[in-house]
Amino acid sequence: LLKAMSMPQVSLLLADDVGLGKTIQAGLIATELILRRRIKRILIVCPASLQVQWQEEMEEKFHLDFTILDADEARRTQRELGSDVNPWTVHNHIITSMDYLRQEVIYQDFEASAKKRQEEMGGAFAPWDLLIVDEAHHFAPKSTRDTKVLTQMMRRLTTWFEHRLFLTATPHDGYTSHFLGLLELLDPIR
Repeated sequence: LLKAMSMPQVSLLLADDVGLGKTIQAGLIATELILRRRIKRILIVCPASLQVQWQEEMEEKFHLDFTILDADEARRTQRELGSDVNPWTVHNHIITSMDYLRQEVIYQDFEASAKKRQEEMGGAFAPWDLLIVDEAHHFAPKSTRDTKVLTQMMRRLTTWFEHRLFLTATPHDGYTSHFLGLLELLDPIR
């Protein structure tokens, strides 16, 4: 938390063992950034099996209300607000699964909403404030077709965010190139 608050642009890999509180660390950082008025819009990307857990943890421990954006929520939003409404524009705190977001049509909707918001803001600021990626090792560049799709999606996604937190219990799989690729997704300049 102290390291994140000292950074003008938060870009951290939280790599603790399973059960040691990576979710809590991310929640503390998000809450403090909100309290300091540095962020409003947060996207959490995680495996589908962890979405409800993230939602409950953020609500119970930090009083942050997150919407799980999946196909059902997108349909519900468009049914209530109109079929032309982009679901990515409706909520400031969203949790989505990596498999949902990697679908090209879904990612295009996300990107369209980000571009529109960036234009509304005069183009000077990132349209989203904080990206939290749980199980970030899934995005490390490897030679499998599935991983290539995820890596490419994450490379595109990170450009829309001012701050980034990657969480994983297994940051290094023994291949330096995979680890460096993960770090490059987190912060391509550094």
